[in-house]
Amino acid sequence: MPSYFGDIAKTAKDLISGSFNYDNKFSLDAKDALPVDGLKVTASATQKNGASEPVGSVKSTLDVAKGLSVETEAALPAGTVTASASHSGLVDGLKLTVSGDPKNLPGAKVALQMLRDAVGVKCDLTNISSGAPKADVNACYSSGDLALGASAHVDCVTGAVSKYALAAQIVADDTTLAVVAANALDTVKGSVAVKLDGATSAAAEVTYGVKAGSASAALAVSKKFSDACSGKIAVSSALPITEGAVLDPVLSLYTTGDVAAKTTGSVSFQTDKSLAAKWGVQFATKI
Repeated sequence: MPSYFGDIAKTAKDLISGSFNYDNKFSLDAKDALPVDGLKVTASATQKNGASEPVGSVKSTLDVAKGLSVETEAALPAGTVTASASHSGLVDGLKLTVSGDPKNLPGAKVALQMLRDAVGVKCDLTNISSGAPKADVNACYSSGDLALGASAHVDCVTGAVSKYALAAQIVADDTTLAVVAANALDTVKGSVAVKLDGATSAAAEVTYGVKAGSASAALAVSKKFSDACSGKIAVSSALPITEGAVLDPVLSLYTTGDVAAKTTGSVSFQTDKSLAAKWGVQFATKI
């Protein structure tokens, strides 16, 4: 069951849009091969779809002590550096993370998350040093097969609330039903995800824009072919319920599997009725 608000409807969302990546990317995760206990280093190079030059990043995470970790990430070739420190255990179930540019400490962001019993709460604080902090807050309550959640963006000075959302999810056997009303309840999404058998899952989602009166739908099926290979197919389109709206299906394909020792390869492909296409290939190595 969901622990946090973002986990509600996640089963269908992951099936319909998760994993698809139309950039070319290689990543290397090094942990067990490093001489420092608790240190993990990840390096990646990405050729973004349509970009002329690749970009990269190097990220290191160090578990300093029980419940305390620090992380730094450098973006290349820009040379931008971000850092974060997180601590869990100050209060039972609470995790505190401070992140930002080390050269601009007043611009740091603070994230709080707490999971206790049936309730999960997250709060991200920004613009703290400006004297006009903003907070993105969400909460989730789970009981048995039912989960309820709410989120909002709050101006901590004026108390104004915006971008609020409500969500609910229920699980019955191998079926997960969820409804999310986002964007100040202007966008309503209803989804269902079903585990058809031990290797096959399917999902469907309908999105309705209240003010615009527009709607779209998406379907996806995923299958695990073996312990080393899986794939999925998804189709999405606007629905012709308003004047001028027409069916405009977009087909997305994805497969992933082991291509070498400690290396996984993934391929994504997408096309529409005009046969315009884009694709991406990714390799990830862990040592």
